[in-house]
Amino acid sequence: DELVKLVKTEDAQRDFVQTLAKTFAQLSTSLAIFNRDRQLALFNPALVDLTGLSVSFLSPRPTIDSFFDALRENRRMPEPKNYKTWRHRMADLISAAETGQFEETWSLETGQTYRVTGRPHPDGAIAFLLEDTSTEVLLTRNFRAELEMGQSLVDTFDDALAVFSHAGVLTFSNKAYDLLWGFQSDSSFADVMIADAIKLWWEKSAPNAHWETLQQSITTLGGRDAWEMPVTIKGQNPMLCKIVPIASGATVVRFSRIPPKNPAFEDVSRALER
Repeated sequence: DELVKLVKTEDAQRDFVQTLAKTFAQLSTSLAIFNRDRQLALFNPALVDLTGLSVSFLSPRPTIDSFFDALRENRRMPEPKNYKTWRHRMADLISAAETGQFEETWSLETGQTYRVTGRPHPDGAIAFLLEDTSTEVLLTRNFRAELEMGQSLVDTFDDALAVFSHAGVLTFSNKAYDLLWGFQSDSSFADVMIADAIKLWWEKSAPNAHWETLQQSITTLGGRDAWEMPVTIKGQNPMLCKIVPIASGATVVRFSRIPPKNPAFEDVSRALER
């Protein structure tokens, strides 16, 4: 009876491992699991595709050191400056994976980017997951470059611009705005709300009955129209403040200086006197 139970247990374990292997085979993320003796116990086809390591190398269950040596030789991990330092780094990597604290991004000579994660598994095993995030990283870099280009472009404008979301959060301002109102966007960590901005504008400008209307128009959804109001910073010439709704419920608040010879200057001056 004991022998039958043992055979059934071994069969059940074998079936479980086969089921697990079939599941891992469907994963697009590369997976390598090393047992408590730090030999490769399980891997999926995605690992072969991502690392370029052959099945003939992986099947005989190489040690974890041999595995990372092969990755280095295949240039599937950053090239170390010297071998001794690299060996220490690999020891630290394995140690971190054992406690579930390992995650790195590897930038390769080929221009590819891998995200590598180490996680502890039952019975002293550890698993490494490798993902090719090259496309994701490229998109992020391109998006960041476009944002920087857009910021550089609007920083050339003479008009002061501030953009508020539909919730009234300041999402963007240009250099002219920062200089006009003494706003330090680089050092501002907390969200700046429209109420905070209006308080700043109110303190630095002549009395104006339209600030409350401006706040309401920014936080109102639907049916919004562009409008304008006069604004004068104390000791300076009048300006025209244009409030323009844009996509996604956001609003641009634009402060334009008006030259004294411009007819609009007189209009704004008269409006401020009302």
